[in-house]
Amino acid sequence: MINGRKLKVWLPYTQGGGGSDVFTHILAKGLRKRGIDAVEQPFAHHLQYVPWLLRKAVPPPGTDLTLTNTWNGLAFKRPGIKLVTVEHLFVLDPALRPYRSFAQGVFHQSLVRYFEHSSHRASEVQVAVSQYAANAHHRILGNPKPRVILNGIDTHFFTPPKEKNAPAASRPFRLLFVGNLTRRKGVDLLPPIMDALGEGFELEYAAGLRTTRTLAGLKNARNLGSLDHEQVRQAYRRADVLLFPTRLEGFGYAAAEAMACGTPVVATRVSSLPEVVQDGLTGVLCPVDDVGAFVSAIRTLARDKQRRMDMGRAARAWTVEHFDLDGMIGEYVRLCESLVRANAT
Repeated sequence: MINGRKLKVWLPYTQGGGGSDVFTHILAKGLRKRGIDAVEQPFAHHLQYVPWLLRKAVPPPGTDLTLTNTWNGLAFKRPGIKLVTVEHLFVLDPALRPYRSFAQGVFHQSLVRYFEHSSHRASEVQVAVSQYAANAHHRILGNPKPRVILNGIDTHFFTPPKEKNAPAASRPFRLLFVGNLTRRKGVDLLPPIMDALGEGFELEYAAGLRTTRTLAGLKNARNLGSLDHEQVRQAYRRADVLLFPTRLEGFGYAAAEAMACGTPVVATRVSSLPEVVQDGLTGVLCPVDDVGAFVSAIRTLARDKQRRMDMGRAARAWTVEHFDLDGMIGEYVRLCESLVRANAT
């Protein structure tokens, strides 16, 4: 409450079908539970490329604060309304260069760089969803380091099954991939990994929000399609290991959600993943693009049931301690209230 009334937060966003959209939905729901009038407003995907066209978008009446991502902040700054921008995925990281198209490179290095700088100048506060994202933003753009508020997940929803059964002799060792089927996510590494593993291993994959393609021709893989919240949880619980060969993540929702369900993760040692996955304790981290390392890690976990079960328990405990959703929401509530109170004095 601010001066006896509900705080009102506007959360405009361009629909991208990825983690940024998920974050916005989760945050808005959490803010509303804390008594804040949080209003989500989606805009068409193509407007992320021309955000200045959104400068005429009208905030809901009585808006105290706008919270959006760093690509769009320049478009949503309004007189008398505080602005918080959030760095989700820092695409200007040179580590992404080999995996993007020429057109993507031009867009990132020209327009996105401009968006990022403009949003920084317009924002009262910039937030990053991981230490990696904050450090990369500061190192590459030269702007002050954003405040870090780690993404949280609902550890009351994403929970282990009552009993995590070992693979039966009648079924293969089950791997799960969750995400858009893009090069950044490492989808091109899935076929060689599965080919090298051969019989006795299977891959289930759940396409992300903007994926329509499939892994055609891969015999030991099964497309689960686009899953709802409950179906994703069941897939995490059903898997023996989450396979996550991504090349760049701002946070890594899939890894954290799987670990909350007691499923170890085999992922890439890159960007934010070392913050999410404790190498050797909650999962295994492999060098970028190293198919052999992924295959070796998976085979080791398939052979060692006890180690896998220990990792699953440690993964659950680590996630509850470090990525609890209530903690994340609380930090945003305190940030929003402090900015609006300062504006009211």
